[in-house]
Order: sequence, then C-alpha cells, then structure tokens
Amino acid sequence: MSSYAAAGIALFVIGLCATITRTNLLQLVIGLEVMARGVSLVFILGGLQAGALAAAQAVVITSIVIEAVTVAIALSLVVVAYRHNKTLSITALRRLKG
Repeated sequence: MSSYAAAGIALFVIGLCATITRTNLLQLVIGLEVMARGVSLVFILGGLQAGALAAAQAVVITSIVIEAVTVAIALSLVVVAYRHNKTLSITALRRLKG
C-alpha cells in the first residue's frame, strides 16, 4: 500500500513542478492532468484503507468526468490562444491588454 501512496504523491509532485516551472500552455495542462491522476490514486488508496472503496471509486469516476470536460475547455482555449498569438508561451499572453 505504501508504494501506491508514494506513486500518487510522486505523480502529484511531478505535476506540481510541471505546473509551476513550465511556460508552455500545453505542458501546463498536462501537468494539471498528472496532478489530478496522483490525487485520484491517493483517494482510491484512502478509500481502500477506510473500507469504503465503492464510495471512493464513485467520487474518482465523477472527478474524472469533470476533469475531461475541464481539459476539453482548457485545450480549446489553448487552440484559440495559439491562433491569436502564434505561440503557446504564457509570457505572450501576459503582454495582452484588454
């Protein structure tokens, strides 16, 4: 069980580092997804240890559906930002005035 917890925490940390250090919008979205997978793994492990695996699985499946919609919207915004700026850099978006 502790190896699963370590893997979940490692996934979260890798996603957090990718979210903080990257300046590419696509890499930022991927980092957020990796972070979400780490949280899901730890959540399932917590449900298993608490004896409420079915409830934990239901919550994780619901969060996966919500994340799929969120990623679809985020990727559509990335495409629009790329069409407008011809780059995926966050620094180019910071220069926009409006």
